[in-house]
Amino acid sequence: MQCDNSVCLFFERNKDQCLEILQNRLLDEAALIRFSKTRGFCVSGVVKGDPSKFITRGWLSSDNVDTGVAQQFHPFRFYPLHIGGELCKLNVTPTSSLDRDSFNKYLLKASELLPPIESINKRVETANVVATLAILLEPIYWPIITSKTTYSGGISFKEHEKKEINYRERVLSLVKSLEPTEWYKHHENLRIQAAEMDDNSDLYILLRLSPWVKMKRVTGQIGGALWIRLIAEVLRRAFRDVHDVNWPEEDQAFGQWYPGARERVFGTEFPIDNTIIARPHLAFEFGLHTGSTIRWYLEGETEYYAALHSLPRAAFGGIELINLKGAIGKGKASTPLRLADNLIKDKELRRFSFISFDGDVSSNVRAITRQIENGNVVGYINHNAPDFEFANFTLCELIEVAASLDEEQGADAQAIRNGNWANVYSGKAFEERYRSLSAIGQGGLKGERWGAALAQYALDKPLLRGSEQKRPFFETLNYALLARRVKYEYQRDSFQINTSTFQIEPLETKPN
Repeated sequence: MQCDNSVCLFFERNKDQCLEILQNRLLDEAALIRFSKTRGFCVSGVVKGDPSKFITRGWLSSDNVDTGVAQQFHPFRFYPLHIGGELCKLNVTPTSSLDRDSFNKYLLKASELLPPIESINKRVETANVVATLAILLEPIYWPIITSKTTYSGGISFKEHEKKEINYRERVLSLVKSLEPTEWYKHHENLRIQAAEMDDNSDLYILLRLSPWVKMKRVTGQIGGALWIRLIAEVLRRAFRDVHDVNWPEEDQAFGQWYPGARERVFGTEFPIDNTIIARPHLAFEFGLHTGSTIRWYLEGETEYYAALHSLPRAAFGGIELINLKGAIGKGKASTPLRLADNLIKDKELRRFSFISFDGDVSSNVRAITRQIENGNVVGYINHNAPDFEFANFTLCELIEVAASLDEEQGADAQAIRNGNWANVYSGKAFEERYRSLSAIGQGGLKGERWGAALAQYALDKPLLRGSEQKRPFFETLNYALLARRVKYEYQRDSFQINTSTFQIEPLETKPN
């Protein structure tokens, strides 16, 4: 490779400046062997081992400046050790040793299938050049990857910053002299080698978006693949900054994403570069979202307490219940209760909006319709016609629940059960008639007891009386539970709410 000598020569000439602002501490041979082994790399030895063998063959050199102390290596030097170890492997299954007579003959044949020493030499040298360039770039890009900067002892922040600026200019001038197409092949090889070691690409992105303290503790083959990909990322970032080339991110190795698919899954085509955008999407993919995914706005006390009784731990399931206290259609509602402001905030946070309201108030209907037309509702509308009570219960059921409440308090409820309930078609009219018939209920039926009693009755009898249809309240509740597993962008881009019926409909696809 034409750039081999230039990279290694540059490193030798600028090693002092590199080590002054290096982010990873150098390891002695025993530590490098241990680091490599614990991450699943094919490296042998304990105190001494493959690093010494590679140095003897001229395939590896130490990274420390002071030759009077023990040889030390940057952690990235695991890469040439790993490549060399893999090439030296005998493809022998463990159980083949059971047949000892044929096994000895097979070992002789297997050794003949090993690549020539010259071929191994060339591959290891190439891997060493890749590791060397990554080490040179590490002081510049490691703080971006880990979100932390390590300062050498005795160097202040300003001194470190000045050294980093001068060093950055020199190193990126080296990158400018390198051929991007040639180094793209190295980046591709790194991605493939990492995938061969561990092909859990989504898991890698999850780890990559995690704090560094979690990333660095990952061991085994998952940890090994992670470190190979980190070397690749350092290279990708440098060539993008200098040559303005966009290489695939390090989770991609085999196969191909359909156009727009990564954005649908991660919220962006480049989740590793746009971690803030990608984190909530990835949390959803892994079921790790801890905030509210749904806000359920309920018009009044009765609906709110019915929902709270049905979902007593709603917040733990990502469902936030909001009691609007009748403020939907009121222009002077206090700021915390202003529905329009809350819906806009829901959109910003990619949170589903569920709204339960009564259709017997024209200002409510206009207010909800306006929000739908403005594109502020991504979720579900529970339109109660005429109101919560009569949309979900028959008159006989409401009478039974009201009578039972009085009986729980020791009152005689016969007047309620046998009273005149003619011309009662709304919750308001029902409450007025109840007051006139009840011996103790002059305070009305609003509030927690009434809402909880209706919810419990519906839980015991989820179907509307005389039909196979679920009560609308419980349909809304079921949709809220299901929405926790629905991708927000999918719902937003594929469906709309009809402003006349308040039903969810598929969006019409526009012809290309």
